[in-house]
Amino acid sequence: MKKVEYKENLKKLIKVKHFLDVSLYNGHSLVTYDLLLRILESNLQDKPTTIKEVCTQSSQSMLNTRKHLNYLIVHGWVGLEKDAFDKRQRLLKPTDKLKKLIIDLGKNFFD
Repeated sequence: MKKVEYKENLKKLIKVKHFLDVSLYNGHSLVTYDLLLRILESNLQDKPTTIKEVCTQSSQSMLNTRKHLNYLIVHGWVGLEKDAFDKRQRLLKPTDKLKKLIIDLGKNFFD
């Protein structure tokens, strides 16, 4: 691995982190990133995930996961929808605000 390539990539990662720090709510953490990636990935596969699935699949405590999930919902990053097949389930969907953030990340940091 080239040292220059390593440094350039590391600088890009740091810029992405700063961009997300400014964009997301105060107090977000790695749990937040993990939740967003899980929700976005399931949406990309057209298999929306539920609150229960996200909380049970997280490596963090259920309480901490739920706290950050609530922050994402309250701040408008993630929306809730009723499942058409099981009325007890609530599906997590990325909002337009989150989709715009992903588009902005692409424009600013990825070729």
